[in-house]
Amino acid sequence: MTPRSCPFLLVLLLVACLPWPLSGCDRPGPTVSEADPQELRIASLSPALTQALIDFDCARHLVGCTPYAPPGVEDVPVVGDLLSPNLERLLVVSPTLLLVQPSSSGIDPDLASLAESRGWRIATWRIDRLSDIRRIVDELPELLIDLGVSAHPIESAVGAWRQRSLELLTPVPAFSALGRVVVLYGVDPPSAFGTDTYVDDVLVSLGIENAVRRSGYPELSLEDLLVLAPDTVVVVGRDLESARASADQLAGRLDALADRTRFLGADGSKLLIPGTGVLDGVDSLRKHLLRALAHSNEGGSS
Repeated sequence: MTPRSCPFLLVLLLVACLPWPLSGCDRPGPTVSEADPQELRIASLSPALTQALIDFDCARHLVGCTPYAPPGVEDVPVVGDLLSPNLERLLVVSPTLLLVQPSSSGIDPDLASLAESRGWRIATWRIDRLSDIRRIVDELPELLIDLGVSAHPIESAVGAWRQRSLELLTPVPAFSALGRVVVLYGVDPPSAFGTDTYVDDVLVSLGIENAVRRSGYPELSLEDLLVLAPDTVVVVGRDLESARASADQLAGRLDALADRTRFLGADGSKLLIPGTGVLDGVDSLRKHLLRALAHSNEGGSS
């Protein structure tokens, strides 16, 4: 499956389709400065890997990032993204390390050629599953320490991330009341998280049964949803308000499920970007689902 054949994978690479409060869209280009050849200078062509640098207290080494990057790197110059790296800007910021989340087609040949000619190191991670995020947590800090970054702050941040992961990614007995669940990242058409995805891994960790048994990020028809007849549909969106509006819109198109299916909207601004920041999304999703269940038990609807 290629990025161009799967809308969600393209979103993961560009993150430009999501009008969330991410930084950097209108930042100016880099200015020319003399680079210390011994200084670690990182250009990240992945919002997820940029988030990892922030989480590991290493954002100060960033000299370039994507147009849509996580909050906290507003002053870092934009150098393009994996699908359209700006080679001229990369030459200006002169990184010593490129962080890349490659597509199935690999790295841009011109980018690879430029990095080789300039002596820039390239480190790559695919991010499809929760295990891939854990691999970043294992490997990126080791790489940074090998390149001279102080070990103690990174190891402390990594330890905190792992502990939080253990606390959040555990079964929640109350979630059995959700029954068979469909999680959608879009409603027109309905677009779901299937098996073999990091969100499916999250659901399994929380003890939630994913009703969608197709692999990847399938688009579903209304008929597909009627056949699936899930007990709960969760629509994740750029914020809670828009997600709820989308969930209500979808519920109105599926009257036949009105008596058996619970439709919920949830803030997906963290969950929808794979990477170390996904724990914030898991925390938000857990809390929202628990509130929805409590509200339902009190006789209301969400």
